[in-house]
Amino acid sequence: MLRIMGSALAVAALVTFSVPADAQAAGKKVKVVESVTLDAPPSKVWGVVGDFGSLGWHPAVKSTTAPNGNTAGSERRIDLGGPVLVEQLVRRNDKKQSLTYKILDNGENQKVLPVQGYVSTIRVKPSGKGSTVTWSSTFDPAPGSDEASAKKAIQGVYRGGLDNLPKVVGKS
Repeated sequence: MLRIMGSALAVAALVTFSVPADAQAAGKKVKVVESVTLDAPPSKVWGVVGDFGSLGWHPAVKSTTAPNGNTAGSERRIDLGGPVLVEQLVRRNDKKQSLTYKILDNGENQKVLPVQGYVSTIRVKPSGKGSTVTWSSTFDPAPGSDEASAKKAIQGVYRGGLDNLPKVVGKS
């Protein structure tokens, strides 16, 4: 079942947060972990979420480009229909079905998300006859943002994408 509210929150979180670029870091690491269990085999789910160059499964993403694909160091540009994020693939492991990336540019001259020092991992693991996708991150709240609002924004982004996966992946 999709959570329409989660998708709406994700879009709102991606588009509404603005933080001055020259502000100082809050300095406190925040951790967010969200997951979803799907009635689809891990290989099928990894085929969707494991492609660093494609975030088409997230409803807030208009398009994604990653010229160097799934190679460590590859950068992807995520067009949100206005703001653009730039992220870099830190590592990808097909055997463990996990990838780790970091934000390089949080919306060019504007801050799309109220975070800095953001590093995130997406993992797919078997769960019964299906699979569980876990999306986690650590980051500092951006200057002018507090821990609670930064955490809520990232949780909204994650829920928007994870709650859309059943629709995208379907069943086995």
